[in-house]
Amino acid sequence: MAEAMLIDGRAARELPADDRGLAYGDGIFRTLRMESGRVVAWPFHHARLMHDCAALELEAPPRETLEAELRILGQGGLSGVLKITITRGSGGRGYAPPGRPTPRRILSLHAGLPPVPDALAMPVCPITLATPAVLAGVKHLNRLEQVLARRYCERQDIADAVMCDAHGQVVCTTMRNLMFIDRAQRWYTPDLARAGVIGATRERLRARLPDLIEATIDTARLSDFRAAVACNSVGGAVAVTQIGRHEFADSRQWAAYANELLGQSV
Repeated sequence: MAEAMLIDGRAARELPADDRGLAYGDGIFRTLRMESGRVVAWPFHHARLMHDCAALELEAPPRETLEAELRILGQGGLSGVLKITITRGSGGRGYAPPGRPTPRRILSLHAGLPPVPDALAMPVCPITLATPAVLAGVKHLNRLEQVLARRYCERQDIADAVMCDAHGQVVCTTMRNLMFIDRAQRWYTPDLARAGVIGATRERLRARLPDLIEATIDTARLSDFRAAVACNSVGGAVAVTQIGRHEFADSRQWAAYANELLGQSV
């Protein structure tokens, strides 16, 4: 349960039953890391939040409003996982949005940071991502593929799994973006034009890796790479030592380097 929650700036824990985020997944969200009351890499998260609101034609809350509410949740120097959700607000029955919606913002703080695995050895998840996704890259509230994939991980007693699209192209893990390094030390990341979520941590690394290559990567191509790194906002960069039957020999050193880069872009 969240340590603290604000709904439209007020302490609350209940939503109206007609909220479109609940009814139709009509909204977006972002997950952030808070350290001692301070949000890590807030400019990157805010940029993705604005992008995602625009993709759904949602009116984005003013930055100063969000920052004021983040300060409230950060009082006392808490560390934990922050979630920002923006829905289209309340609406009637039917898919069509109201003519003049009043978006609803929900900020919640979950105290304490979850443990980060030392490394990930992952199978390829049998749950695939639909393509082409009209909202590829956007972190919208429709996450049923990830819900089913996380259930798969729980049943297999594993920390994470790689997710591919319906054509067998590597996209992400159930909760992280992926990057690969080849023998020439070139960095690659899956092209997310058809599926997946563009994470803020992926964008932070992109800013430090100007030659990062977005590419189509299928599982047969994994042997081209010497290292793989998985990343998200809560846990940073984690070494990937294995995907399916393919092992990566140099992932730990490159994950450490990725975390150094992230430390330069807070």
